[in-house]
Amino acid sequence: YLNWPGGAGEVRYGEGLFIGYRYYDTKEMLVQFPFGYGLSYTSFAYSNPQVSSTTFKDVEGVTVAVDVTNTGDVTGKETVQVYVHDRQSGLVRPYKELKGFAKVDLQPGETKTVSIPLDFRAFAYYHSEYRQWITEDGQFDILIGASAADIRHSLTVTLESTLDLPCILDKESTIREWMADPRGRAVFGPFYAQMEAEARKMFGGGDERYGNDGAIGMDIMEMFNDMPLVSVLMFQQQALPVHPEDMVAGLLQQVHNEN
Repeated sequence: YLNWPGGAGEVRYGEGLFIGYRYYDTKEMLVQFPFGYGLSYTSFAYSNPQVSSTTFKDVEGVTVAVDVTNTGDVTGKETVQVYVHDRQSGLVRPYKELKGFAKVDLQPGETKTVSIPLDFRAFAYYHSEYRQWITEDGQFDILIGASAADIRHSLTVTLESTLDLPCILDKESTIREWMADPRGRAVFGPFYAQMEAEARKMFGGGDERYGNDGAIGMDIMEMFNDMPLVSVLMFQQQALPVHPEDMVAGLLQQVHNEN
């Protein structure tokens, strides 16, 4: 299921965003008629892909440009499509999403440059916990193509978020959420390596007989990362100086006092 392990403390049994090409692309399924596909009496070649900036702030946006040439014998129209792939998102997202397109009319042998602007919303997603559209620092792939399955060029850009988001960690937050939050990572990060070592020691991960999967047949930290921090600490409470609930309360006090 594509919505596993979920996000924001919930795992939804349903399609969500994974409808149409978003589902097929994420599952790497071949389809007979891809999203954006169309027939033509001529053919088109894409060349010289460019972006206005490889590093930019979310409020600035970026413009994608590509040269399109009619390589056939008759006049035709081509719809250039731009998809965005978020390399690392805080929430489960489709592999790529259409964020811009433009149609160009070309005579045989003619070449035109097609420019497609991508604004804040092209790189943002709605986060229910923050109750707003947010962006995250990181790398995005700009995919230029004639359909969802016919990607001609790929460019990588780096986005810098200008948002100053509040810390939304609470006593039920998972380890993954703690490590994804800048304030949470700063406070909890030093304990993570020690916790991982104790977990692998307890469940056999790292043992040369099993590798990272350990005796339980899976990477123990992949399982623990999606559990509430307080629940994981319960496994190790004998090695802790205070009760797990008191430890989490202390960590929360530190991160929220920094807001």
